[in-house]
Amino acid sequence: MDRLKIYLDTNTVLDFFINEARVIKNNEDTKVPSKFQFMLESKEKIEFVSSFLTKAEICRELVSAFQLSEEDIERLWNTFISSLECRYIERFQFDEEIVKLTIKLKMRLRTMVNFFHLFIAIKDNAYLLSGDKDLIRIVRENLLYDKIISYIELRNMSI
Repeated sequence: MDRLKIYLDTNTVLDFFINEARVIKNNEDTKVPSKFQFMLESKEKIEFVSSFLTKAEICRELVSAFQLSEEDIERLWNTFISSLECRYIERFQFDEEIVKLTIKLKMRLRTMVNFFHLFIAIKDNAYLLSGDKDLIRIVRENLLYDKIISYIELRNMSI
């Protein structure tokens, strides 16, 4: 049986990185977020996918909020990718589609950025796992893509 292909947008994995950054900066104990624990336990059923865009957003947060070094960030990123056996998309070409959407649909900046994740997921024919409720609503209301889900919906799927 084929595994369910899930593209991980930044907000679905950020808590893993924040917790690990706190371990590095404050010597706190490692806490595995429940979402991440679920992902670890689901590797046999789910093919996880991430991209340079997720990595860029994670890096921005780890530098801005925690002043982590490049070495620490790369180590955390590699741990994340390897622990989930996550496929990594290194490049993607965006085009005028984002302009058409921003003219047609009212959205916040965060949601516009998350549309970039959506385009990558569409190209890869993967479900987009997102915590951006506005994105999910806009995509569903406008019938833009039928494979966008929240974490709660993923947990409720029988996989």
